Amino acid sequence: MARTAIIFGAGKLGRGFVAEVLQSAGCRLVFVDSDAQRVERLGVAGSYTIYKARKTFYETVPVENFAILHTSAEGEIGNFICEPGALIALAIHMDQLEGIAMLLALAIARKAMETPEEPLDILLCINHIEAKSALRRQLEGLLGGSALSYLVEKVGFVSTVELVVCPTLTENLAERDPLGVLTNGYHEMPVEQPAFKGEPPCSPMLRLSQNIDFEAHRKMFTFNMAYAALAYLGAARGHLYLADALGDERIRAEVVRALGEAAAGFQGEYGCSEKELGAWNESILRVVDNPMLIATLSSLGSDSPRKVGPQDRLVGPALLCQKHGGEPRALARVIAHAYRFAVDGDPRTRAFLRFVEEEGIEQALERYSRLAMRNLLHRMVRAEYDALEPLS
Repeated sequence: MARTAIIFGAGKLGRGFVAEVLQSAGCRLVFVDSDAQRVERLGVAGSYTIYKARKTFYETVPVENFAILHTSAEGEIGNFICEPGALIALAIHMDQLEGIAMLLALAIARKAMETPEEPLDILLCINHIEAKSALRRQLEGLLGGSALSYLVEKVGFVSTVELVVCPTLTENLAERDPLGVLTNGYHEMPVEQPAFKGEPPCSPMLRLSQNIDFEAHRKMFTFNMAYAALAYLGAARGHLYLADALGDERIRAEVVRALGEAAAGFQGEYGCSEKELGAWNESILRVVDNPMLIATLSSLGSDSPRKVGPQDRLVGPALLCQKHGGEPRALARVIAHAYRFAVDGDPRTRAFLRFVEEEGIEQALERYSRLAMRNLLHRMVRAEYDALEPLS
């Protein structure tokens, strides 16, 4: 009998890349989502299409025979989680984690009573370095007695890495399938093998990793960083789309320099060879440079206060480079542009920019990037910010 995979989050990542990986492992898919309209539409449609952007065409992957539940259906969700061999994938934003933890705690307490010897693995498909520790801490605070013992002994918190972007569907694809998902077509999901309590899903798209911490940081500090750099530098030069920023030789050169600075930090931190990291950075540029992936710079650069955080895609690699004797000049320039990036329809970024304008760049760097004034990176970003002008 096929294993049941309960995917919390039926957004673009959940019903796109995560669903594709678990479907390729032969799992029966059950989506859980808080958006009642989305739940209804998926339930009525009964199927949708994943469009994987290749260099010259879209590869299609149909997704069918799934179940879809609203987060309010606690009993039904618990039924699926208590099935033998069931596993969970969390494809949600970090700010949704607390609410999902409440649902998971109820199901885990029930599973601890009904099938205490049955393991339960949770795949954390969340684009945040601290997701695993945050979820574990929340569940430990919600559970007690035998349920807490079951959590400690039988529940696996499995970190994963997704080198995936899912922009808005193009008009012609949306006409074909309004519930479809467009992805960059990345071919594999590294998962933390030592963290599994049960058997990992068997899929050609799933790669068991012994060092997921390295892979997660490398992804955040290169793949995510490259997209952010293209967004912030591209917007400063008046570009609207990813392809335009990629076609700008000066922006591309700056992104290559930023990737080189990130590589210098990884070389010192993890002992990687220059050749290995150079090949990785080249592969990142190939993944990013996809003409069939129509993405706006406003979407790639949105939520900039999160993206300038101390462990996120810009400040994280800059500090690592600095730690190992490098000077992250290109990264400092990208961070400076992030502190000037404006996008419509993004209240968090508007509030962020208002703080920068009212309190100044020095206070903003301390508040959002946790950079003390005495820190070299603080001084570098401040100097770049004060002298900011389009790339020349």
